[in-house]
This record gives sequence, C-alpha cells and structure tokens, in this order.
Amino acid sequence: MRKCLIRFGAVVLALINILIQLPVLEENVVAAANPGAGEFVIRLYNHALGRSPDDEGFADWVTRLQYGQANGAQIASGILFSEECLNRNMDDASYVNALYHIFFNRDADPTGFDVWANALAQGTSRQEVMMNFVNSVEWANICALGGFYSGSSSDPDVDIPVSAESRAFIVNMYRNFASSMPSSSEIDALATDLVYLRTTCRQIASDVIFSDDFIEVARSSSPGKVTEIFFRAFRGRDPLPVELNTMVTAMNGKINLDYLYDYFVNRSIFADSCVNRGLMPGTEVTVNTAGISDDALSAYFADAAFIGNSVTAGFPMYFSAVGRGLLGDVQVYARTSYSFLTDQMSRAGYMLQYDDAEVQAAQLLSLANVRKVFICMGTNDLVGTDASVVRDRYVSYIEGIIAANPGIRVFIVSTPPRVASAQTPGLTNEGIDELNTLMSEYCYENDLDFIDINTSLKNGSDSLDPSYSSDGYVHMNNTGYRVWANCVTSYVRTMLASERHIYRYRGN
Repeated sequence: MRKCLIRFGAVVLALINILIQLPVLEENVVAAANPGAGEFVIRLYNHALGRSPDDEGFADWVTRLQYGQANGAQIASGILFSEECLNRNMDDASYVNALYHIFFNRDADPTGFDVWANALAQGTSRQEVMMNFVNSVEWANICALGGFYSGSSSDPDVDIPVSAESRAFIVNMYRNFASSMPSSSEIDALATDLVYLRTTCRQIASDVIFSDDFIEVARSSSPGKVTEIFFRAFRGRDPLPVELNTMVTAMNGKINLDYLYDYFVNRSIFADSCVNRGLMPGTEVTVNTAGISDDALSAYFADAAFIGNSVTAGFPMYFSAVGRGLLGDVQVYARTSYSFLTDQMSRAGYMLQYDDAEVQAAQLLSLANVRKVFICMGTNDLVGTDASVVRDRYVSYIEGIIAANPGIRVFIVSTPPRVASAQTPGLTNEGIDELNTLMSEYCYENDLDFIDINTSLKNGSDSLDPSYSSDGYVHMNNTGYRVWANCVTSYVRTMLASERHIYRYRGN
C-alpha cells in the first residue's frame, strides 16, 4: 500500500511540475562561470571601481554575459559611468589607463595613451573615447575568445577552434528534426558561426524545427509522435506518459510547433546546458524571411493605405522620384495640418479627401476598400499638448476606424522625430518618444502592429538625422522616405514569414 501511495505521489508531483512548466526529472544544471566573462568583470571592478566585485554583482554580470542578455560594452558603460565610479574622480590619465586594462587586459602603449589623453584634453567626451576601445578589433577578439558579445562594430579576426560540443549540438538538432544530415563542411560552417557568436543555439534549433523539411514530417505525424521527437532532442529521452498526455492536451490535440519549441528552449535547463558546453543559448530568434518573395510582399499592399499628415503627404513625391518598389500599389491619403482633432471635428479644409470630398478617416477607408491601414500621426496633436492626451485621441481614432471597418488590419507607424536644432518648443522629441512608448504599449495590449521607424530615422542620435530632413524640422527628403519605406516593408516581410509558420505549424 505504501509503495502504491509513493508511486501515486510521484505521478502527481510530476504532473504538477509539468503544469507549472518546470523541467521534469532532469536536475537543473547550475551553469559554470565563463572564465572569459568572469575575468572581464573582475578587471572592470578592479580598474573602474578600485575594488573586487561582490559575489552578487559578479554572478549577475557574468550570467548576463554568458547567456547573451547583455554585451561587454553595455556592462562596461554601466559601471564606468555609475555613481560609484564617478565619485572616484579619476583624472584623464587614470581613465585612459583604466580603459586599456578593462578592454585590452594590458598596459597602455605610449602612442595609444598619448592619442586618447590628448583627445580628452581637447574636449572629446569620455564616452566617445570609450567607444573607440569598444569598436576596436582587439576588443572584438578578446570577447570572441571569451565567448561573450562585445557590442563592437568590428568583427574579430582571431582564429577560434570549432569545438566538438558545437558540432554535437548541430548534429543532434538535425538528427532529430531533419530527414538528412548536412555535409561535414556545412556542419563546420554552422559550428563556426556558433563559436564566433554569429548565431545561437536557440536560432539553430528554430531554423531546423521550422524548416519545410520538418514541417512535412510533422504534417504526416501525430501530436504525440512529434512531442516524443522534441523530448528526445532536448532531453535525450522519451517522455513519461503523464508528460506526453499533458502536452498533447495543452495543444488541444493538434500539432503546435510554436508551443513545443517555446516550451523546450525557454526552460532554464536548455540555457544552462548550452552555457556549460561553452555555447551561446541566445535570447531572440530572427524569423527566416527567405520564403517571402518580393512579388508576394508587393501584393500585400494591393488593398493597403498610408494615412497621415504632411509628413506622410510627401510619399507621392517620393514615389514619383524613385517608384513604389516593394510598397506595390499602396494608396496614400494625407493632408497638411491633419490631426486627430480635425478628423473628430470634421473641420473643413483639414480633412482627408476621397474623390474630392472631405471625409473622416473611418469613412474614407471603407469607401476605398482598404483592408490594411498604416497610420502615422500625432505630430500636429502633440504641439503644446501632453503625450497622454494625444494617446487617448489616438486610441479613439483607431477604435473608430476598426468599428467602421470590421476585419481591417491596423498598423501604427511611430510618430517621426524632429531635427534637434528646430526652434519649435511646442513639439519636442521627448514628447514624441513618450507618445510612441504609450502607443507601443497600447498596440501590444490590443494585438495591433506597431512599426518603429524612429530608431532608423534617428540614426544613433536622439532626434531626426538632418540628412533625412527636407526642411530642418520634421518633413522628409527622399532619403528619409526610403528609410521609412524600408522599415515598413521589412516589418511586413517578417510578419508574413511569422504568420506563414504559425498558420502552417499549428495544424490550421
């Protein structure tokens, strides 16, 4: 009787573990500290803060590095410009020497020291000097050998041997999820990308699992058989009956590769096992867009429209100059001084026009048979108005469009930035950024698409890159519109690739 109770208790415990999505049976491996990452963190504390790292801080930074959650440049910047470091009041010479030890693990050579000390003396900021170390090949090499991301714009040129562990991981993925094994040279090429951190274990698993090859296997199989394949690939064993039943139930009796992939790669046991083998688990996956042709992308815009104010109104001139390209037959409905308020109030002279008639956006989209709308608004409403107020107007505008056009797909294109030197105190980049943050959150919460064009238009700054502006304010030249168009088409291509695999792999 006691043995029966013990067995029953074990089954219940296993079921509870599955239901809360914890690894079952396998002991959670504690990842060993990456020597390269650990040595860098120690150097950073010693030379930036003048002390050894505390245990908690050391463990946190090393974990971030070896799991790919942060790169060396980000961590160095965070500590070098922390309050503790700034309170040390290092002079320029000490700062330069610290950079050499932190990033290059060596004393400064006389020539290099003079270059950077003189640069600081002539007004170059300490952040800018630090970035020159970050973007060096020497730093890229140190990080590549250490097995963590550098944050450098330079590629390493050091030779890194391909490890048996990297090959074994790749072979295991293909053995379980592909009908044929790549050649030795193909495996070596992929393993090289893995050790050079050009790809990650998560990305490789995604590429193999979401390949046409495995789709055909899954399509002719059953949820239980596919689940068994995942267990053998990621856990090296068959699932227990209770595990199998629970996961098949979670998929509603259908094959859902997204669910299975997310379940196994998001377990800490997967990330820890990668790290313990000297491999980068990775945190994000790039969707393979190869299956989305240019023709298919252009066709997507056949029943789509851009609507907006004077910033959007420049697109027809851009199309006349360079053509529509991948935007296909997208329509453009925009007007100078158009805003959420002018639309709501039906203010004559400030409304969108359709067949020479002024109409509200919701009505126009219905008349024009638009099924996908890309909205880029907010600039005119933000002048002298809080972003939170504009956000509420934006939401009301969107809800009106959706109510009048059931089934329409709404894309919110971020409100573009302005040139920093523009003398318009009523419209600030801070307000624009705040509105974009609020709208991004709204889109996430309401399953709408938010397309960020601002990061590209800012080009690494906090404002619109002047080379993209036609008037030194907010309006674009053709170069700016090309950036904007590329952001939209890239987003849609990735979206189509994602939806293609979701619809194909969920048994729909």
